[in-house]
Amino acid sequence: MPKSTGKHYGCKSKRATVAARAFDGSQEKKVTRRRHQDGQLVRTRNGWSLRFRETSGDGKRKRVQRFLGAFSAMTKPQAKHAASKLLLEVNENPVGQPSTKTLTFAEAAEKWIEECENRDTPVKPSTIVTWKMILTNHLNPQIGKTPLAEVKNGALKSLVKQLRHSRLDQKLSPATVNNILIVAKLVVASVVDAEGDALFPRTWNRKFIGAPRVIADKQKTPCFTADEVTQIVRTATGRVQMLCILLAATGLRIGEALGLKCEDFNGKFVHVMRTVWGHRGEVQAPKTEAGDRPVDLHPDVASLLKSFIGNREAGYVFPTSGGKPLIETNILRRGLHPLLDELGIPRCGFHAFRRYRVTHLSQKGCGEMLLKIWLGHSAKGMTQLYDKTKRDLVYRQDAARSMGTGFDVPQSLTPKQKKSPLLGVNAQLVSEETPINVG
Repeated sequence: MPKSTGKHYGCKSKRATVAARAFDGSQEKKVTRRRHQDGQLVRTRNGWSLRFRETSGDGKRKRVQRFLGAFSAMTKPQAKHAASKLLLEVNENPVGQPSTKTLTFAEAAEKWIEECENRDTPVKPSTIVTWKMILTNHLNPQIGKTPLAEVKNGALKSLVKQLRHSRLDQKLSPATVNNILIVAKLVVASVVDAEGDALFPRTWNRKFIGAPRVIADKQKTPCFTADEVTQIVRTATGRVQMLCILLAATGLRIGEALGLKCEDFNGKFVHVMRTVWGHRGEVQAPKTEAGDRPVDLHPDVASLLKSFIGNREAGYVFPTSGGKPLIETNILRRGLHPLLDELGIPRCGFHAFRRYRVTHLSQKGCGEMLLKIWLGHSAKGMTQLYDKTKRDLVYRQDAARSMGTGFDVPQSLTPKQKKSPLLGVNAQLVSEETPINVG
């Protein structure tokens, strides 16, 4: 009997054969070529749905049904149009991505971080590091293995309870807990379809989740007084003294001050163009566009800064011995904290100088627009967009002079005292500018 060719015209019991699909060792079906499908538009109890076959990344092909919309919100032609858009994506990508039903929170978070680092306008490295720390220390240990589809209000409610009660020795502040929740919500919202729509849309219920309320008056926001600043700058020496004077007289963030270069100072103001962060002294652009700004100096402070820079024309204003920028933690541990201990002032960070400057300018009646320019805060509102104070150098300089600093600025800097390398362990402290008699 002759072998069948696969063509049986006029015979309804036998049909044309189709080339077999590829099989792996476990005989699971694999899609080896592009297959076009038209799907099936069906009427369900609640509205229009589309049935089609979907192939996941592991090669398994299954029949699925997607809800398109309710009858009240979508006519049949509109449902057909929506089905065509969905099928267009399916036909263009015959082998789909791994099912979102099995996508875990940790997997989605890893992909989200990667997208933030590689997008057209990447997120600042310092922010990425903070997000990674939150994921590593708080989120992944608690909900990392949870399917993303199940990360809802109930999951975050349980997370809040664990965050607030599992670390009694290291109690997290309300602001920290809320920052952790923000990262969790960003991860859930980051998973989108081909149209950019969220695959897991959520209506977060803050009250149900139990997110702690952040009360501004109870936040730990230390601020130096004018008398304390005067004591600090009078007792400090060397670069620590100049740094404290500059921070208290300008309100610069510590990273912005450490990122200043000699060429950023023109004798009247400093131009903030970069910031230093991290324990390695990494440099990046300011946090926001408003952070790139001029900050005008009081004449007395400008004179001190000029004498501190001296003949240097390039390099960082506050460099290490190797020419790199100083690191905040080092100058805090070796400079500011010992100084505060000596004066009997509670330990705090450099941001207390920034709060002092804002308080002083507010009490002096500084205009809101000028205050935002000096602090690097973004201007909102049409009126502020029309305001061109930033371009008026004469007005800014007059304002800096009339506002003053609020503390006693020393007439000259006090050189740092250091041990003489020639006199051994029990050497007396000598000034950096004091000549050593070898005799």
